[in-house]
Amino acid sequence: MHDDSLMLEQVCAARPKRVWDVMIRPELWWGSDIVLEACVGGRFHEPWHDSEGQHHTRGRVIEIDAPRLLKLSWKDDDWSFETMVAIRLAAQGEGCRIALTHSGWNGTAAGDRERLRTAHLRGWTHHLANLAAGAEKAASQNVSRK
Repeated sequence: MHDDSLMLEQVCAARPKRVWDVMIRPELWWGSDIVLEACVGGRFHEPWHDSEGQHHTRGRVIEIDAPRLLKLSWKDDDWSFETMVAIRLAAQGEGCRIALTHSGWNGTAAGDRERLRTAHLRGWTHHLANLAAGAEKAASQNVSRK
């Protein structure tokens, strides 16, 4: 069965270690209300709202290999299925390539799948750009730390 994984990449001028340091502190790039416990089994929680009201995305850290890989389970409270998010960092020149894969969309009804994938593609594009900008800002403010 085809999974319909979302795959995005973002290039960042900061080195992978700097991107990692910012990534595991979501208040620096995602929002002050995001919880990310950066250890295997650690909690992830993103409260968010739209025109239909308040929602919650929750998960657990499945795998962590600093400063290269963060893998999370990902599920909205009203979903009957769970997805996986993997964020991989790799050196690219003097900077970093951030690669995100969001998989597991087979669990959703076919009618909802494209709507959810499109919404998550839009959201991840925004968040990865914020992560890169946050890491670049942190690097410019503390150029001696590499």
